Amino acid sequence: MKTFTRDYRITGEFHPEWDAYFSGMKPCVLDIEATGLDRSRCKAILIGLLMRTDSGVRITQFLAENHYEEAKVLDAAMDYLEHNDAGYLITFNGCAFDVPFINARLDANFLGRQLKMYHFDLYRFLRKCTDMRSRLESMSQMSIENHYGILSDRGDTITGKESVALFDQYAISGNSTIEKIILTHNREDVLHLNRLMYLTLADVPDIHQALATYGLPAAGGRLSARPKLKEFAKKLRITGEQITDPISAAYFPDADELLTVTFNAASSSFEIVAPVSSHGDDLYMDVSFINSGVLRSDPDCINNYLILNPRTVNLVSRALAEHYYKK
Repeated sequence: MKTFTRDYRITGEFHPEWDAYFSGMKPCVLDIEATGLDRSRCKAILIGLLMRTDSGVRITQFLAENHYEEAKVLDAAMDYLEHNDAGYLITFNGCAFDVPFINARLDANFLGRQLKMYHFDLYRFLRKCTDMRSRLESMSQMSIENHYGILSDRGDTITGKESVALFDQYAISGNSTIEKIILTHNREDVLHLNRLMYLTLADVPDIHQALATYGLPAAGGRLSARPKLKEFAKKLRITGEQITDPISAAYFPDADELLTVTFNAASSSFEIVAPVSSHGDDLYMDVSFINSGVLRSDPDCINNYLILNPRTVNLVSRALAEHYYKK
């Protein structure tokens, strides 16, 4: 196995409101190359990862030199994520391919590890939470890059399918030119995905509502929460996933806390239903029982009552999920 690194001077935040949800969580852009789509028999032969540095970003790539080094590539990538304290993943269609593929291959190689952390799949986000699907003929990464005028900046000349055929040649010959072509394709996918995070998120009219629909991180990425405010029923319903360390617990309404809460370790899910009150056209919630200085200091919190809007709904939903997860 070989390891390659390259640095780029790219700085900034993905979106002005991004840090409100991801503060303290280091992003890692991930893309894999495999010998095919069938994760039961095909192998991961290259994993590219991009993380921020003090001066920009660094791309690290782990490349198998033959078809028998998959376990080394997988272990190296997992070690990298742990040693660099990666807080969440960024992929393009990684929910359907990259992450389940990696986990299947970790099992197939008996490595006793699983890739479990909050995962922001830009492809899924754009399809589910924006109108981009109706505006573009294709939702491929290259199509979106073309839409934003950065496709021509790519330094690679092959597709993922062509990369598979080239790796078969590389595994036999070790040819340095083929090696460079394979690495460049993967590196450009990772680099351009990072660029798309800046470009696409800037076009989202309401990032708070979009993240609520997708699932926002809570408890440092151990939970993913999807709040939905039911105005007529005067309820806030929060559903979500327990990504790591799932628990089982249930809480029922009492005189102090009028909520129904269920955490299910078997399904790694949770649900919280909280009543809300109204005054005129405004909805608000009593948050006096939640030990959160962030809620108390919020400009929309008055005397322990939080006025609800897309931003504060997310804020209180995350606080509630963490409150009961820690109990």
